[in-house]
Amino acid sequence: MGNSEKTKNYLENYRKKLDEILEQIDATVLTQVIDVMIAAFKSKNTIYVVGNGGSAATASHMQADFSFFVRYFTKFRPNIIALTDNVPIITAVGNDTSFDDIFVEQMRGRFKPNDVLIAISASGNSPNLVKAVEYANSIGGNTIAFIGFLGGKLKDLAKVPLYTPNPKGDYGPIEDIHMILNHVIVNYLSTDEEFLALTEN
Repeated sequence: MGNSEKTKNYLENYRKKLDEILEQIDATVLTQVIDVMIAAFKSKNTIYVVGNGGSAATASHMQADFSFFVRYFTKFRPNIIALTDNVPIITAVGNDTSFDDIFVEQMRGRFKPNDVLIAISASGNSPNLVKAVEYANSIGGNTIAFIGFLGGKLKDLAKVPLYTPNPKGDYGPIEDIHMILNHVIVNYLSTDEEFLALTEN
């Protein structure tokens, strides 16, 4: 089998993995995610996004999409912050206290009741995400988790867990799906009448 055929077969198998995960997305839960975000935008609350590694990149991408795409195509200015992006604070907290605290320390004194925390994780078990979700819940925040594998602790901790199972350790496809979910939400909101009504205010 030539390299071209091997590549073609691998690509097809990878596509099938993505299709299998996409088919497992619960549209009802995705609607809950969107509703929580719209409610936060309506009430002028802030949405915070966190993740590690590839999921940190997705968190930053989500902030970029909402900051640029939504602002570019509407008059609305959504308040969404990726806590993955302040490298000095992350390294200071990680060095001086614990890497497990890099997100929760940024939330203290800033995160308010009815603010939203979106935690993105393949495993759902990252200690720094677990602590952040626990903190958000403790002060009356709304918590959302994008999770894969077996769901992990975030499946039970998050108020709205968007769980799409996939084989443990197979990071690529689940991280791809989380990025797709970001794009689905952003593009959906750009056509949603309720959301667009906010842009006129």
